[in-house]
Amino acid sequence: SGGTDDPSNYTTADDIKSYTDKGYELVSSDYPDGGTVFTDEAQHYTVKLKHGITNETDKKAVNQVIHYVYKDTGDKAAEDHTATLGFSRTISTDKVTGEKTYSDWTADNADSFSEVVSPVLKGYTADQLKVSEMTGITSDTADISVTVSYTRNQGTIDVTYIDETTGKVLSTKDLSGGTGDSSNYTTVDTIKSYTDKGYELVSSDYPEDETKFADDPQHYVVRLKHGTVVETENKSVNEVIHYVYDNGDKAADNYKATIVFSRTITTDKVTGEKTYSDWTADNGGRFAAVLSPIIKDYIASQLKIDEMTGITVDTADIEKTVVYHKVPAGIIVPPVLPEKPSKPSDNQPKTPTAKAVKDNKTKDILPSTGDSQKSQIVLTLLGIMAVIASPLAILFKRKKQ
Repeated sequence: SGGTDDPSNYTTADDIKSYTDKGYELVSSDYPDGGTVFTDEAQHYTVKLKHGITNETDKKAVNQVIHYVYKDTGDKAAEDHTATLGFSRTISTDKVTGEKTYSDWTADNADSFSEVVSPVLKGYTADQLKVSEMTGITSDTADISVTVSYTRNQGTIDVTYIDETTGKVLSTKDLSGGTGDSSNYTTVDTIKSYTDKGYELVSSDYPEDETKFADDPQHYVVRLKHGTVVETENKSVNEVIHYVYDNGDKAADNYKATIVFSRTITTDKVTGEKTYSDWTADNGGRFAAVLSPIIKDYIASQLKIDEMTGITVDTADIEKTVVYHKVPAGIIVPPVLPEKPSKPSDNQPKTPTAKAVKDNKTKDILPSTGDSQKSQIVLTLLGIMAVIASPLAILFKRKKQ
């Protein structure tokens, strides 16, 4: 208050400062900055202030961690997967009263964790192929920790031993182990156990230096067959021709020929079973015709032993005797010429023991008129008749005298 037109000598600066020092903030003032003067009428001025406010941002994070470990040891299998969702709010502080006011929490970018596919580790299988998406995450959600465990894959190996002779399975070896681990198995001992029993190895696709288990099953086959022993069995059929005089004395060396039959005997070394092939003649199943030897002044009971065919392994040895009779004096025996030379089988000796007339040579033939074998037979019969008639002729002559 003061006299009209006197200066008020007052400014609001100090009072405003005293309030702003307490946290107020000047809103408006209609009092003149440099003061005013008194007038006859009352003057009214208003200085408006408000509480100053301090705003702060409060941050909060929700974390997701996925651990990848080996189940059997717990050791780290792969790098952790980490993800973070940020949340924020505003804290307003009244600078006059100190009272705080909080806004709602809001997600900075998203309020969900995306799906995470588990790493692929060779030879291992994860108990979770993926960690699913997680939604509805708020500032109050606790940090999330997930563990994915990896178990060693179990590979399988089977080895089948097959008897190719019978087509049957002899045995099977089943193996299993962690992928990448050595099988620690070879077929050597098993194969030897079979070869010791008479088998022979045909083939084997199992690696000689073992193998390792893999994610995919492995199948191997060892093939064996029955070993065999082959032997040859021989059996002979003999032909012997004796040449004797009618008194039983030896007239010429015996003629001998042999047909050899053979067959194979196959013995199964596993079962001991024997298999026999058919008998076969090494050089034909026949004995060639044999001309009887020529002995001067004697006639043979058989001019030749005919060819014998159809000889089998069951044929008994053949033995024949040719008897030589003395030809009476004055009777000429013509030579023998074969009607058709017979080709001896390969098993006949080139030169018979008895000096027989050769089928295809003439050096052993005595001088003759060239009569045929039939003529020889006729003459032989006449000679025999002459021998019988000789005594009658002598009696007749004596009677005449």
